[in-house]
Amino acid sequence: MADWHDYSRVIADYIALVKLVHVLGGLYIWEFVIYLDYDYSVFTRKRKLTWAFPLYLGCRLCPLVVITMQFLGSSGPSKINCQAVIDIGFVFGYLTLLFASALIILRISALWQCNKVVIAIASAAWIAEMISYIYSTIIFRGYDAGGACTIHHAEDTKISTVTTFVTDLILLVLMLIGVLRWNGEHQRDGIWWLLYMQGLGWVLAFTLAEMPPMVFVILNLNEPMNVMFLTPGLIITSLCASHMHRGLSDHGTTDESALAAVGSGERSGETRSRPLLPSFAVRSTHDGGGGAVHWGALPCHFRRNKSRTRSGDRSWGSSVVKSPGETIPTR
Repeated sequence: MADWHDYSRVIADYIALVKLVHVLGGLYIWEFVIYLDYDYSVFTRKRKLTWAFPLYLGCRLCPLVVITMQFLGSSGPSKINCQAVIDIGFVFGYLTLLFASALIILRISALWQCNKVVIAIASAAWIAEMISYIYSTIIFRGYDAGGACTIHHAEDTKISTVTTFVTDLILLVLMLIGVLRWNGEHQRDGIWWLLYMQGLGWVLAFTLAEMPPMVFVILNLNEPMNVMFLTPGLIITSLCASHMHRGLSDHGTTDESALAAVGSGERSGETRSRPLLPSFAVRSTHDGGGGAVHWGALPCHFRRNKSRTRSGDRSWGSSVVKSPGETIPTR
């Protein structure tokens, strides 16, 4: 039976960890660059701006900081402060996971039509996850292990790793039930199929990102093996969450009312009684000041149902007045 605490074995595992980090870091930077056009189109108002976009942007930017810290921390003997490298890396890594979870919670809120009990469960899980991250960041102590920055007692990541697993499992179950709770009539909608396939993709991402880190930190083979799969899990979570956001955004661009129609039974020509996603209007000037209206998700309590008619004021939730005397339906 292999001795995982043998010095030569530990050094070999550290070398494997450094190589893995560099490979995954390069792949993530490549993926980040090829989707910059999407981010640019949002900033230039060519795509609709939603409240989820800052979460999406954080989910994409924070891993870059983590990768940078890992590159610095594994660059060989230097005067780098390993404690600072470890702290910054873990803080932004945990922020990535929190942003990804928040995106899923927004999706759950929409699927469950802002059900207070469901939102309370999801929010409590998210807060518990955040608390475990704060605690873990405080107790971690970095040191230079032969030219590579790592942490003392890497098994201390067990608390945050297990909490992340439980939290994401709760959110996964809520999201899948939220998709599957619609009857066969709604399952004919293209948006339902998109949400269903993205849910299956999140199950796969959850399995690949969450299971290996939790298993290895519980086994506690040695320090490099305890953290070996943290970076792969982080990158998988970030990539999957950002791809799901872009996929839903692209679908909303081509079929503006599709997401709101799920759960309300809306069909072409029918009046929407209760949309799935609360919305707000954002005027765009990229089309020459034509007053194009884009829609995005707002927290449930911001939803307004009162309409103002032919007074030049905007109406939230049912129509938008383009100019005095002219009312344009939003769907």
